Amino acid sequence: MKPVRGKSRITADINITPFTDVVLVLLIVFMVATPALYESNLKVELPRGTTPAEDTSRDVVVTIDAEGEIYLDVKRISLEDLGSAILEITSSGEETRVIVNGDRNVKYEAVIDVMDALARAGVKSPGLGIELKR
Repeated sequence: MKPVRGKSRITADINITPFTDVVLVLLIVFMVATPALYESNLKVELPRGTTPAEDTSRDVVVTIDAEGEIYLDVKRISLEDLGSAILEITSSGEETRVIVNGDRNVKYEAVIDVMDALARAGVKSPGLGIELKR
């Protein structure tokens, strides 16, 4: 701005640079912290894939460890009880996606048995958990 008759005018501009910096730092913090919230305490080596999974409103995770033990979220469960437990969870009316995390060293038959139990419980298309290649 040009001075008016020897006097300088004060301009009232809002500097948004500090605000932008804070927003970007918060974005980075959430990007780093979010995966840690969703990782399970169960140690399972997932097979690798290249396509990331889609996000939904609610995910139920069925895990099969290397010894063939089955877990519903983090609670150990038998194959016979899996169907009724899944039916109880999915009957709430909320959109629910079931994901099967099978250790890469588990027998293929154990994964098929879990998939059959899910099908009998009315799960239309369960997802298979993978670890993304980097």
